[in-house]
Amino acid sequence: MDLLIKSFNRPYYLDRCIQSIYLNVRDNDINIIILDDGTPKKYLDKLTNKYPAIKILKSDLYSEKSKAIVNGDSNVNSKIPIDLWINAAEKASNYFLLIEDDFWFTKPIHLKKIRLNLESDKIKILKLCWLGNSNLLPKKTERSNNEYSIFTPNLYTTNPYLFNLIFRFHRFKIRKILTFLNFYSLDRFLEYYTIYSTSGAIFKKKYFLNLWRNHNNSVDEGLQLLNAVKYLNSKKKKQYFGFTNTEYMRTGFLSSASNQNKKYDKVNFNMFNFNKIINEAWLNDIFDAMENYPNDLNSLKIEELLVASNNFSATSTEWKKWVSEFKNQYLSFGCNID
Repeated sequence: MDLLIKSFNRPYYLDRCIQSIYLNVRDNDINIIILDDGTPKKYLDKLTNKYPAIKILKSDLYSEKSKAIVNGDSNVNSKIPIDLWINAAEKASNYFLLIEDDFWFTKPIHLKKIRLNLESDKIKILKLCWLGNSNLLPKKTERSNNEYSIFTPNLYTTNPYLFNLIFRFHRFKIRKILTFLNFYSLDRFLEYYTIYSTSGAIFKKKYFLNLWRNHNNSVDEGLQLLNAVKYLNSKKKKQYFGFTNTEYMRTGFLSSASNQNKKYDKVNFNMFNFNKIINEAWLNDIFDAMENYPNDLNSLKIEELLVASNNFSATSTEWKKWVSEFKNQYLSFGCNID
């Protein structure tokens, strides 16, 4: 099975991710493929020296972005490397695991055995991680085996036009009216995430590619959910999805890949400068990404590094504020991230 890892400028998390794979995946026939969008060469070189079996694919904008990062330019091109992800998926195994660089395995898993069952059960997505949020799982399942539970979606509507009107039309007054009339609710909307995942899941290749139809070079979860609804609506037979009987992965909440979409009104913090500090400490073996594993990175060590750097745009005080704001985004809709 191919393991695709989206990566951008956080080699310390990527190191933890890869190391957790070798610690926990009980298979010899896996291919670890890094889909990198700009991590500077010296960091990737350290990773390839440490893990010679990994393969690194680079985006079309890799050179531009990595050069900007090396030069300390925070205004890095924000274009998302969707073509890289889709091209890698097209060439991947029929079932592949997709994760981000800040995901890591926390317990042993036999992917080959799971893959064989997925093929016989015709599963479209198998979630390995849902942040302890039961709202992202179905309320009922049809059956279970030793590895995972199987369900068919039970959604409010699979009519694409109704879904688009009720769940994608974001003008406030319309949403308020739909909520009052009991068409829209957050719980009802979150049920659609049972048939969709951004990462932390094993995808059937054909289904994954369907999710990205008409993407227009932008990440639009609403569009991907609509594509999932269209897919279900086009099928006459039952479609099966699944989730593992236990969560096999965790994700980090102590940094972001960039400043984009992670700015908070009362926080003055530059994530690019933060990542440079931690990247360099990791490169020089001052920061051990596996310390505190299987929990998140060692926050006390991060504070120590930030204090020592004396960088006014990446202070330990503002970093802790940023982390609090970031975590609250997930806590607000039911995730358990501690």
